[in-house]
Amino acid sequence: MLKIATQLLIFALLLLKAPFIRAQDPHFSGKDDMNIWYNPAIKTNKFPVTHVSMRSVKYPNIISYSSKVATIELPIVSRGITDYDNVFFMNLAAGISTDNSSDHFMNASTAMLALSYAMPLNNDNTYLALGLQGNYSFNRVGTAYAYNLPAGFDKYGALGSAMTIDPFGSGFNFGYFTAGAGVSVFHSGIRKQWYFGGSIRHFNHPYTEFSYSARLPSNNGIQAGYTTPINNANDISGYANFTWQAGTNEQNMSEQFMGVRYSHHLNDSTNNALSFGLGLRAGDALIPGAAIDIGVSRVAFYYEINISGMPSGNYHRKALEFSFRLNL
Repeated sequence: MLKIATQLLIFALLLLKAPFIRAQDPHFSGKDDMNIWYNPAIKTNKFPVTHVSMRSVKYPNIISYSSKVATIELPIVSRGITDYDNVFFMNLAAGISTDNSSDHFMNASTAMLALSYAMPLNNDNTYLALGLQGNYSFNRVGTAYAYNLPAGFDKYGALGSAMTIDPFGSGFNFGYFTAGAGVSVFHSGIRKQWYFGGSIRHFNHPYTEFSYSARLPSNNGIQAGYTTPINNANDISGYANFTWQAGTNEQNMSEQFMGVRYSHHLNDSTNNALSFGLGLRAGDALIPGAAIDIGVSRVAFYYEINISGMPSGNYHRKALEFSFRLNL
């Protein structure tokens, strides 16, 4: 199984590889699939998972960019254990994300490595977990192309983040390392699951541009989710991901993301299901989505409807996202 997981990760990395790859944090609508990036302690199951997402963002007649991410999660359980309920386990996660604009105005990427340890709190699959994360990123924004973009443009997207990381738009490719930590409490039943976690990221405050005058402030986050059955064939889920970042006016920003999902299981199977959901990024977008689970795989689509009152909301934005997850 480890060999298969390694091969899938290599395939995902090759899929993501492209000219001019550089780096930063991921910015995607399917945040509940991206929890391990925001909090390394949120690994609520004991099977290996690989996940790939692709996002396309277009501001017509202004600029467009694409984002890609690939992640793999490999839980580690002591040898000889056959009953995986209520046991200590570790999780090793690795991933890479990239963001690239069509005219090379922005090129960014991040490589992530995370390790967590979960311990049972009772005999009902409720756990306490602690996690650490390290990221190495590259960021380049700015070229000979002239853009007159207002403050707050694409505030919650990859382009806005890249411009915040290098406020001078120097066009210089700069690499930096960030560290993070997280804690979570979660319950992993067959049909009923929940989690609650807190994290702090970038606590080492690295310099992020060539003049060494801008440093990345800490990013604090809270993550929560709850899934419960309505009846034998239907589930309902709710989840949230809140982040706060201090710093200068440009760096001082927060994001509140909330979502709900309805799932209908097919043929009395928890492995085959259709899901429909709606997410809200406060002050920015409504995000309807749909997904289908077939066996150990899941395919999902998201579409963003811009509702922002921020400067980015003065421009029509088209954002589509596709994701694929495979339980190994």
